[in-house]
Amino acid sequence: MKFKLVDVSKYGFAVEPRYFFYGWANYPKILIRESIAEQLKKARKELPLKYHFKIWDGYRTLKTQSLMLNSFYRRIKAAHPDWKDRKIIKELCKFGSKPIKVVKELDTHRNGGSLDLTIVDDKRNELYMGTDHDDLTPRAALDYFETKRKLTPLDYIARKNRKLLKKVMLHAGFQPYPPEWWHWSYGK
Repeated sequence: MKFKLVDVSKYGFAVEPRYFFYGWANYPKILIRESIAEQLKKARKELPLKYHFKIWDGYRTLKTQSLMLNSFYRRIKAAHPDWKDRKIIKELCKFGSKPIKVVKELDTHRNGGSLDLTIVDDKRNELYMGTDHDDLTPRAALDYFETKRKLTPLDYIARKNRKLLKKVMLHAGFQPYPPEWWHWSYGK
């Protein structure tokens, strides 16, 4: 499967290559398929004035995927020491797919068709979304604040910001991954 990967910073997006900083990726550039970069430019036009996207992750190598999953496994195990391995693996599968050598789907990180992002203001400050990137709790779900009955003032802000993200990304043709508010895919 052939596709062209491009550096998202060349499109004027803010980048924070977290997996490079963690030592999981060999290079600081965040790459995505050219078609997804073009769609992301369309989504950016739907944001309110002075808002932009910050990208944390795009294309992932097999090595990066494996290192990420190993870290997630350890985090889930530490958070739930009483869980059996089977339950930890089931939870882990919500936040990352098994690292396989050949990936045929276009809308995955491994093929540059998915990206992890947030919205930032004109000073590159992240809008409050209720959790950080790669939060491994139910609060990370895109619609978490839509279903929660009692909201704090900060929860209302997170709900408003997630609604904005969802609206602009869906309008541009992206598909969400419901357990992670930051994860968006484009399969074309």
